[in-house]
Amino acid sequence: MRKLVFFCSADPREDTGAFFRAYHFANVASKSGLEAEVRLAGAAVDVTDLATLPQTEAGDLIREKIRESIDAPFDISL
Repeated sequence: MRKLVFFCSADPREDTGAFFRAYHFANVASKSGLEAEVRLAGAAVDVTDLATLPQTEAGDLIREKIRESIDAPFDISL
């Protein structure tokens, strides 16, 4: 079986859109029965501390997307 890997290396203080897309598409893929993973590298690892995200609407959207993903059937690797 193949795995879809959504790679993100963006700085969470600067680009929340990259995280939103990675988590969104991993959720969509896993709900469709495909194996998926969000792979965080470099500054992106800082998103594991949700306080790192900006206190903006975009930051709130990615916090929500990450929380929604906690019980999702896909992997997150650092």
